Amino acid sequence: MAQNVQDRGLGGLFEALFSPARPAVEAQQPAPAIELPQRSLTIRREANRPRPKIRYAALPKSEPLQLQIGDRQTPIPLSSGPMAALLKDPTLRPGDIVVLKDGARVFTGNEDKTHTARDFEPVSRSASVDRKTKALLSMMIAPVGALPPDEVRKFMARLKKAAPASDVNGAAQIQTVSMRVITP
Repeated sequence: MAQNVQDRGLGGLFEALFSPARPAVEAQQPAPAIELPQRSLTIRREANRPRPKIRYAALPKSEPLQLQIGDRQTPIPLSSGPMAALLKDPTLRPGDIVVLKDGARVFTGNEDKTHTARDFEPVSRSASVDRKTKALLSMMIAPVGALPPDEVRKFMARLKKAAPASDVNGAAQIQTVSMRVITP
């Protein structure tokens, strides 16, 4: 039985393709025809339908663009400095974050009153900014390992004080130090 199935190959596919033609098996009886009632069908064709005449016209030319600047959108002069311009900014809303020389700050003042420097609190101490936003801001402003400007100034001052003394001619004195290298 198993050999018979293998000989036929793929369910008889090879046998049907490569074997000689077999005599026709009894002709099958055609199915009885079902008679349907005759209806006259009218088919509307798109080609027979009259098409509307379309005329194309150019669109009217547009008027020149006119920007309407509101009273809250007037430009702020930076001639007196960026901090003074920021304090005069009427568009500030509580929760706005601005970046100043000493880092990112959150505006906590009233939008309708005049602003002061006390209206801005550091982002690190602000309760209105979530932890993820604080981390993203710190990465954008200062790279990892960077020192704040005050720390850099102190560090540079210490380096200048510890610079090697120079002789009368201005050449630095060279000192030799024995070095011991340990490699694991």
